[in-house]
Amino acid sequence: MHSGIKKRPTEHVSFRIDKGVLENLKSVSKEEKLSLNTYVNQIFDSHVNWDAHASEIGWVIMLKSALKALIKKADRDTIVEIAKDSAESGAKEIALSMRGKYGIAEWISILKDRARSSGFFIKEYREGNKTRLVMHHDMGENWSLFFRTYYESVFFDLGSKVRADHTENSIVIEIESLN
Repeated sequence: MHSGIKKRPTEHVSFRIDKGVLENLKSVSKEEKLSLNTYVNQIFDSHVNWDAHASEIGWVIMLKSALKALIKKADRDTIVEIAKDSAESGAKEIALSMRGKYGIAEWISILKDRARSSGFFIKEYREGNKTRLVMHHDMGENWSLFFRTYYESVFFDLGSKVRADHTENSIVIEIESLN
């Protein structure tokens, strides 16, 4: 293969789609400079790996400006406490519900899907048994602190050596699998 990207096996199927919906899909795929096939596969992947399970395990959609304002008003100690409590009380249930297993790979997958679903930029770098995730958002310092603390707690609980850092609008999480 020229690009070094692994092709996943595919299968040909047919669907009947409302004509108006199909026109909208074609329009968006054209705007995004994607083939209709690629765009529809992205939609299916997002639905199967995120949308179908997110609300049943407690994720909610909220107006971004309201969430930013709420979290900005919280003090650092409260943010850290809520992040640790949330990770401790719900991380295992989230992974089991969304991926069927509570492990490092499953949580990396969940983190990436959640970031994409939220419109955040995320990049994964791998070197040996280390994974570095860099996520950029525009939610502010307290958001970075919350999710840095949350994911540090999750990956530590999973038996990883984890280091994290954050800026006002980004989070860097380095995970070293000790298994």
